[in-house]
Amino acid sequence: MYRQPMPHHDLLERAQSGPAAGDPVALERFGRLLEIVEGLGSCVLALSGGIDSSFLLAVASPLLGERCLALTGDSAAVPAWDRAEAAAAAGEASRHGTGWRTIPTKELDDPRYARNPRSRCYFCKLELYGVAAAIAKSEGYAWVVDGTNASDTQRLDRPGMTAGAELGVRSPLAEAGITKEQLRLLARSIGVEGWDRPASACLASRIPFGETITAGRLRRVEAAELALRALGFRQVRVRDFGSHARVEVEEDELAGLDRRAAEIRTRLIELGFESWSPAAYAGTGAGDSPNAQR
Repeated sequence: MYRQPMPHHDLLERAQSGPAAGDPVALERFGRLLEIVEGLGSCVLALSGGIDSSFLLAVASPLLGERCLALTGDSAAVPAWDRAEAAAAAGEASRHGTGWRTIPTKELDDPRYARNPRSRCYFCKLELYGVAAAIAKSEGYAWVVDGTNASDTQRLDRPGMTAGAELGVRSPLAEAGITKEQLRLLARSIGVEGWDRPASACLASRIPFGETITAGRLRRVEAAELALRALGFRQVRVRDFGSHARVEVEEDELAGLDRRAAEIRTRLIELGFESWSPAAYAGTGAGDSPNAQR
């Protein structure tokens, strides 16, 4: 009698027949990931909308089905494009019976977060993971998991991981040793949409450390970046220095900023900025001092 392949074997075969076939280390780590996820039994998965957690959900949903619940924070700090990506990933996961919820998070009500210290991400994750842990406990899920990968664990600017560790959150990608580069390769191999999408980050990262985070500032940054995306720029950060905006794009798109300067200036002025300057995206946030904007 013919039997459909088990999800574990199906996922492994897809990885082995895709672009990851040329990376035996990535394949070995992917096999380890499958074992880790199956060993969870059940989980609440923090789905941010980024490729990391979307890839983890694409693995967890066929393996765990309804024993996996995806959870996305509903906050002014979450960009519209991440919310859309989370919805798309959750829609795909629903084919396996995996549920999805959005939950309001209240990090902006926490003065420790709103003051925007360097440890800001710690207080954000403490809120999100705290809510996720409460749901897991009350509804009988064994673990809370997130999309932290092995590359993230080598960085020193990840205070949110401390909050996760304190609350017992597990990071299957990191446990399996899967790096960001391997993750994209594996995601492409198993058919995850948007495997090459640009890195994303919460909107609070656009505001310099030490300057108060407000919902209004976050909405203004989001509107500015949506306007830049509508002009065709793929990787965009609009750093909010009060009256001044530093617009960052990939280095090979800087010439495009110059060509569209008049349109960009008009839109930014409409949003309340008085001036702006272009810069190459470096992935390091807005920094500390408002005097660093130029």
